Amino acid sequence: MTAGVAPSLPMAMAARPLMGGLVSIHVRAAVDQARLERDADRAMARLEAWTRRLTRFDTGSELSRLNASRLAAVPVGPTLTAVLDWARTAESMTDGRVDVAMLDARLAAEAGTAALPPVAAGRRWSLVRGERGSVVIREAGVRIDLDGVAKGWLADRTLDLVLGWAPGCTALVDGDGDIAAQVAPGDELFVGVADPATDEGTAAVIRLAPDDGRPRRFGVATSGTSVHRWTHGAESAHHLIDPVTWRPADTDVAQATVLADTARAAEAFAKAAVLAGSDLAGEILDRPGVHGGLLITTRGEIRATPGMLAWLA
Repeated sequence: MTAGVAPSLPMAMAARPLMGGLVSIHVRAAVDQARLERDADRAMARLEAWTRRLTRFDTGSELSRLNASRLAAVPVGPTLTAVLDWARTAESMTDGRVDVAMLDARLAAEAGTAALPPVAAGRRWSLVRGERGSVVIREAGVRIDLDGVAKGWLADRTLDLVLGWAPGCTALVDGDGDIAAQVAPGDELFVGVADPATDEGTAAVIRLAPDDGRPRRFGVATSGTSVHRWTHGAESAHHLIDPVTWRPADTDVAQATVLADTARAAEAFAKAAVLAGSDLAGEILDRPGVHGGLLITTRGEIRATPGMLAWLA
């Protein structure tokens, strides 16, 4: 997925390789250009600091220390607390399809081995808040992978930061494909949806613009089985794990793009739509805060929900 602005809307931009891809921040407002550039740089520095706490690829991150701990109850800081709190919300609103406690299943898919699902399904971890901070309580062996859940949250949180400095601006945070944006009246942003069947093709373009004379926020995210794939002999696997089987999901949805109120909601529902398959995806996407969805099936069909049609350029 790619994001862009109309040529008539120049923006200050900061970009950095993060989250396994490229993260960028774009800001346009009626203020001094040098200030815009400083604000974009400051927001990027904060985003990078938050990312360092939440990544599983750094043994020194707070998430890695949580996963490595053998304690049943582990204290966690405010940033990790906020993301885990969102993870529980995402799990609930997607009927359990978003489950961050499947790191071992993800690693098994990468390695070409089988990961056995837990004997007892249910809430294998919990977040407890107290006067002295928060604690994660886990069953033995539970390890957490925040992945897209963190990307959507980080995009939204960074946009909050930018809008605190320039409330009425047009701004876009692209968290490696999870996009949080605000569009000011008279402006518009365009998000291109990649075609999973080609390397550089575009399946559709989403136009973001306010419709009531006030700035409006949006979230756009794409999830699919065509990226993060691994081949093991004659078998192939992808990173979207079915929480029931603990194996890569057997689905006829190759890719789902969702437009919602927030990036974190768009990410959660895009993933849920892929996991659910085309027969159930429409029901999954008919939820409060979701404006529309675009599905590309393994047969090459492109399906847009009725709500999405109004946003396609």
